[in-house]
Amino acid sequence: MSKEDALQDIVALARHNQITAEEIARALSMPLSEQTKQQSSGVLSKLFSYIGGIFVFAGIGVFISMYWDDFGSAARVLVTLGTGFVTFVMGLVCLYDKRYEKAATPLFLIAALLQPTGIMVMLQEYSNGGDVRHGILFMAAYMLIQQGATFWAKGRAVLAFSAILFGMIFFAYLFDIWGFDEDLIGIVIGISLICIAYALQRSRYLAIAPFWYFVGAVVLLCAVFDAVKNTPLELAYLGVTAGIIFLSTYVRSRTLLLVGTLAMLLYIGYFTAKHFANTLGWPIALVVIGVALIGVSTLAVRLNNKYIKSNI
Repeated sequence: MSKEDALQDIVALARHNQITAEEIARALSMPLSEQTKQQSSGVLSKLFSYIGGIFVFAGIGVFISMYWDDFGSAARVLVTLGTGFVTFVMGLVCLYDKRYEKAATPLFLIAALLQPTGIMVMLQEYSNGGDVRHGILFMAAYMLIQQGATFWAKGRAVLAFSAILFGMIFFAYLFDIWGFDEDLIGIVIGISLICIAYALQRSRYLAIAPFWYFVGAVVLLCAVFDAVKNTPLELAYLGVTAGIIFLSTYVRSRTLLLVGTLAMLLYIGYFTAKHFANTLGWPIALVVIGVALIGVSTLAVRLNNKYIKSNI
């Protein structure tokens, strides 16, 4: 990352977290040993919180699996949905006490796993059949409302993550129930996730933006490929991958750059194996085209530095 890009990220973080220039200067003037000490204590606190959450979840999971066959319908719902909801409430309570604030994130993660499971168990135990998609839609709607409303009130990144996840599930199944084409659903969801990731990148929640960039780009590219495969428009997929690479330079996302580059390389390999398996001229042509593109990009950078930047 260049110095200019780093400065832009620092300014964005300072604005969204309402950090003043005096506070930044005070932090920079702090001795390195003190900064290292605070950083180490923060890392250890998070480490033990996550490990503790893993043990709690593992204990709950082992207990449920051991006695699942002995439980009745009400008990199965209680140990899944009930435990998940209690864990969610415990996470909220931890936010009000600085001593236990670090434990809120693993508790919210556990709740985000147990509550959907409990809702599906409840529907399986007490429903009279029907389309399973309606059950998943109900679960996703409930979790989206809960996680989204709590995120709006508390502003925790883990809640933003889970709200986006359940929102994606909700709209994917809603569009499927409405009879939309699967490829169209993938394109809409993929573009939406990339837009959401861009908004996250420009906010205080930029830590979770790369993950949603990755998911959005993969979903979009897979849907586009399925839509144009074995059609006259198949080569348009190469343009979409190039568009993802261009977008990565605009939003400064290494994740998009990685996904776009891998997708382009995989498609070139697929296209070569399909049409030019035993042709020597094709790889030579690819090398020549690649060298030409590198040359054009170098010329474009020089023109930009000489004629564009100098006139701004």
